[in-house]
Amino acid sequence: MIAELSVVPLGSGESLSRYIAQVLKVIESKGYRYELTSMGTIIEIESYQELGRLLEEINRKLLDMGVKRVYMIIKTDCRVKGGSMEQKKRSVMEKL
Repeated sequence: MIAELSVVPLGSGESLSRYIAQVLKVIESKGYRYELTSMGTIIEIESYQELGRLLEEINRKLLDMGVKRVYMIIKTDCRVKGGSMEQKKRSVMEKL
């Protein structure tokens, strides 16, 4: 499954990069393949259960940093035959 996650620590000022860096550290600590984009982070993950645990850990990390409110947007692509981030991009690029 591929998931796209946008995390917004509300009330934490205009620059959020220090918080997003910590989000990425949580993702890296779990060994997930990911790609940071300017609007979110794309993650290859096995299941919705794993995704839920990851979201809980991200939320806990931000709360520990003093964030009072965490807003997350999650999109998922769960395909029976699987697929990676690279395969999806390659498929589109081949058609250009």
